[in-house]
Amino acid sequence: MGSIGNMGNMGMENLTNIVVSEGELGNITRVLGRLTLDTGATHVLLLDKSGQLIATQGPAGQRDIIALGALLAGAFASSRHVAEILGERDFRSILQQGVNESIYTSLVGEQWLLVIVFDKQTHIGLVKVLARKATEELERVLERVRVGGRQAKEQVVNVQFRSSVENTIDLLFQD
Repeated sequence: MGSIGNMGNMGMENLTNIVVSEGELGNITRVLGRLTLDTGATHVLLLDKSGQLIATQGPAGQRDIIALGALLAGAFASSRHVAEILGERDFRSILQQGVNESIYTSLVGEQWLLVIVFDKQTHIGLVKVLARKATEELERVLERVRVGGRQAKEQVVNVQFRSSVENTIDLLFQD
């Protein structure tokens, strides 16, 4: 019964509020662009675990990428819970094979999902190897983003604190 209650909160616990800088977004775009070229993918997406789109490569307007991202994040979360029930503790990727196109989704750190949509001309082994390499690069970006976010929060707190202290001092010593 307890696991059903956890699944009800599944969407909320996956929400992230990480802010990605322009520079890091450029790094992400380069990684996704190289992955798209090397795999011949029709689309490559980087999502947070709640399904929010962080970056994408592929033709615009051809598909509803926002809906696709949300559905794929949900499918990954569901598959991960199934794996946990079956005793699998390190579930990091899922392959959905279709007649014409397949989708490979892998976890980046514990917060992002890398999604590669590719056709039957591309060998799955190639996709897995290149996805692993891209995931390692994206994990480094994620860590820099996390550290940068913490530092930015600390700076905001320090500025607010300093401003508050200065205002208090001004009030105490005004003529």
